[in-house]
Amino acid sequence: NQRYMKAFRHLYGPVPSRRLGRSLGIDLVPHKICTYDCVYCQIGKTTERTLSRKEYLPKEEVLEEVKAFLLEGNSSIDHFSLSGSGEPTLHSQIRSVIEGINAMSSIPVAVITNGSLLYEEGVREDLLQADIVLPSLDAVSPEIFTRINRPHSGLSVEKVIEGMVAFRKIYKGQIWLEILFCKGVNDGQNKLFRMKR
Repeated sequence: NQRYMKAFRHLYGPVPSRRLGRSLGIDLVPHKICTYDCVYCQIGKTTERTLSRKEYLPKEEVLEEVKAFLLEGNSSIDHFSLSGSGEPTLHSQIRSVIEGINAMSSIPVAVITNGSLLYEEGVREDLLQADIVLPSLDAVSPEIFTRINRPHSGLSVEKVIEGMVAFRKIYKGQIWLEILFCKGVNDGQNKLFRMKR
């Protein structure tokens, strides 16, 4: 695995994942560019909290690396995972990346996202060709949303939930909703009941 880390700038792994088996990670944004600054983030503090979608990394470079990985043929993987160091849906060409991977390989593509930009119709459409979308929803109340996810000021939890509902209506693939419980913050019985609804 170390060899892959050195050889590629935008790919990492393959890494073992409980959810996705052997997963090859694909980074679409530079380190910690995100719409949130979650208290629990394993990567650390957000360096740029933004809602601006752009081509942070050249899509051609990303797809060239995927092609090179597949041509090496040294490692079998179960999924390509678009996730990495920040929020992948901030990359304005994520649809082209997904389509490019699908054209090269039948290995399923998963998008690990915080789901915050699904209120944008363009983002919802960009993800339609992915096999699995794993959005996060850690809170349904504005207070807890702000406390756990520390979102960009342009986001509200209502907007995020509306986006997820709208995406579910048009997306034919699998959605694996992820909830991270923070002890004493979003794990009380009344809060769990509100999440369930």
